[in-house]
Amino acid sequence: MKKTLIFAFIAVIITFLTGCNGLKKMVQNADDIKYSVNPQVLEVHNGKVNVSITGTFPEKYFNKKVTATITPTLVYEGKEKTLTPVYVQGEKIEGNAKVIQYKPGGAFSYNETFDYTPEMRRSKLELRITATKGKKTVDFEPEFVADGIVATPYLVKMIGKCVFAKDRFVKDIPDTRKAQINYDKNKADLKPTELKRDDINSLKDYIFNAVQNDRIELKEVQLQSYASPEGTLEINTKVSNDRSKTVTKFVKEEFKKVDQFKNDDFFKYLVTEEDWDGFKKMVSESNLADKDLILRVVNMHTDPVKREEEIRNMKATFEELEKYIHPLLRRSEIIVNVMLIGKTDEEIDQVFAQNPETLTVEELLYLGQISTDLDKKLAVYTKTTELYPKDWRGFNNLSAVQYRKGDYQAAKTSIEKAKSLEANATVFNNLANVNLALGDVKEAETNYKSATGIPEAALGQGVIAIKQGQYKNAVDFFGESKTFNAALAQLLNKDYDKAIRTIDASDEKDDAMAYYLKAIIGARKNDSDMVFNNLRTACSKKPELKEFAANDVEFLKYFENDTFKTIVK
Repeated sequence: MKKTLIFAFIAVIITFLTGCNGLKKMVQNADDIKYSVNPQVLEVHNGKVNVSITGTFPEKYFNKKVTATITPTLVYEGKEKTLTPVYVQGEKIEGNAKVIQYKPGGAFSYNETFDYTPEMRRSKLELRITATKGKKTVDFEPEFVADGIVATPYLVKMIGKCVFAKDRFVKDIPDTRKAQINYDKNKADLKPTELKRDDINSLKDYIFNAVQNDRIELKEVQLQSYASPEGTLEINTKVSNDRSKTVTKFVKEEFKKVDQFKNDDFFKYLVTEEDWDGFKKMVSESNLADKDLILRVVNMHTDPVKREEEIRNMKATFEELEKYIHPLLRRSEIIVNVMLIGKTDEEIDQVFAQNPETLTVEELLYLGQISTDLDKKLAVYTKTTELYPKDWRGFNNLSAVQYRKGDYQAAKTSIEKAKSLEANATVFNNLANVNLALGDVKEAETNYKSATGIPEAALGQGVIAIKQGQYKNAVDFFGESKTFNAALAQLLNKDYDKAIRTIDASDEKDDAMAYYLKAIIGARKNDSDMVFNNLRTACSKKPELKEFAANDVEFLKYFENDTFKTIVK
């Protein structure tokens, strides 16, 4: 009995020691496990980080009676994020985990995607293995497998380009004044009654007043003389030219004291021997019973003689024409073209300062457009909304200025008011920009899609495409625009040379972030001089970039470089 107990005890001891030695050996030889991670440095795209791990156990490593839990863990800023574990087991274990054969060894594959937060930017991924054999459990030393996380897409500037509604202000407005002189049939002499017509007297007053008004510029006088189309071409040619002579003589004599009228180049002359166009217009506008028939005859015959012959054959109709139509076609017209000179920019600005309510909405919108100071623009468009609260353009432009000043909540209030007045593409683009600035990417995307026909909307859509990890789409949205965001999209799409050309051609080329972007391109191209030169400039322009760069794994391979350390210290 004693021998049996002794043998049983020895068996337990041997089993215990064997079990311990199996786990111990696995721990001691843990370096024999080979891991590969893709990507080797973790990256964030569309707010997600994807990690793919392959682990290979060598032959005669994995004990047949061992189970193991492999837990990928992201370590950052004193925090940890535990990812989904991998379960593996020896070939003599009953279970559903991945079986690793003892003699040939084996491998496992792992894929996981997790949400990114900015504090994870400088982190490391390690594997934590807990192995169990029977009642014995041991923890392996954590195994470092990857650095993380490349967050370059987060450099995108969450801005679009606002569109200002255009004014319809015209500083100088062309204007025309007209008077008419009628003649008797086949006559060219001016009848006294015609020279006393109201339109003649009105024209005289206008011209003499214009001479005294520096806001009216006389441009030219057109003298147009006509003959009605009935009768022979020979007679009509003579009488129309005679009428041109008499009206010219009258006008030049009447205004001989006006300097412009002394210059023959000031006049333009037109003579129409047979005014068929005027005839058709007056007939179509008349109440003549047979006007449709008359117009058909005129349009049917291109020969003016044949036309007249056919019309004369309609005796009663021709008598009506002679009574109501032809007399009005025997005429000369005096047309004075002038330019009404508007307020100068300085005058509009002065009126705004002293009496803004006297300005039209077009003048106010124009003043806002020509003002270069944002505070002045803000004042002008604010006043525009007060004086013209039903015009969407004032609120739209006010919002655009508030947006440029970074007052996004105020910009939202203004642009929503504009939308309530007129929901057009310009308003949708500017509303989307505000959504983007306030972090409402989904709403921004919806509003950009409603900004049909607004080229600037593509710039905001490019920003969203970067946020969504759709870098090729972002490049397409930005097109040939030369901005930081366009260059960033090209970088993320791995078109490094084009990204350099874009940022160097942009208005932002001297900004610190432009140099920082080129430093990243240098790192990706393994060009250390490009890294150091651009990073040095970026940090000198914006010192807070030193700490940022020191933790940016885009520069991981330079972290121990003395030059890099000097730049970011």
